[in-house]
Amino acid sequence: MLKLHGIKMSNYYSIVKLAMVEKGIEFEEVQQMPGRDEDWLARSPMGKVPSLETPDGPLAETMAIIDYLEETHPDPSLWPGDAYARARARQIAHHAIYYIDLAARPGLNSAAFGAPEDPAINKMVGKATPRGIQSLARIAQFDPWVAGSEFTAADIVVANTVPLAQMVCQKLCDIDIMSELPGLADYIGRVNAREASQKIAADK
Repeated sequence: MLKLHGIKMSNYYSIVKLAMVEKGIEFEEVQQMPGRDEDWLARSPMGKVPSLETPDGPLAETMAIIDYLEETHPDPSLWPGDAYARARARQIAHHAIYYIDLAARPGLNSAAFGAPEDPAINKMVGKATPRGIQSLARIAQFDPWVAGSEFTAADIVVANTVPLAQMVCQKLCDIDIMSELPGLADYIGRVNAREASQKIAADK
């Protein structure tokens, strides 16, 4: 059986877990904090979560794990069947990670865990994160899903990165990034209303 290592409060752990639940994959959860001990680094070279234990060995990096799950458990698919539509959905997922989540993440320790605030970091977060949200409007549809009519892994990624970025920006910069993109809040609600999302929320 596949084993998913990580912590439930991690949004990247939640992305993988939600993909597995959406696909109906049986798996075991293994509590694992990020760390630098050699045992864990053998599973996750950067010491981050999540890591997936497979019959062939460990896998780290969220999108690599998503691709593995798609290839080993292709039904139901979490990517569109058409090559261009599939590439665009992947583009949206990567955009959410690189230009929204990672833009806000430098402020996470202050916003969520009480670390001292750094005005320079707050300024950077307040500039980069809204830009990432605004540029998402150029590639996202929310009709009804982020890449069009099909629910995809891009929806899982967006719904698990934007709310965290929203929390950071609201707390550190008094910026409501959700209001930057009409329809975004309603869309997040639709993803969260799915049966698999409800299961993840209950587990937390």
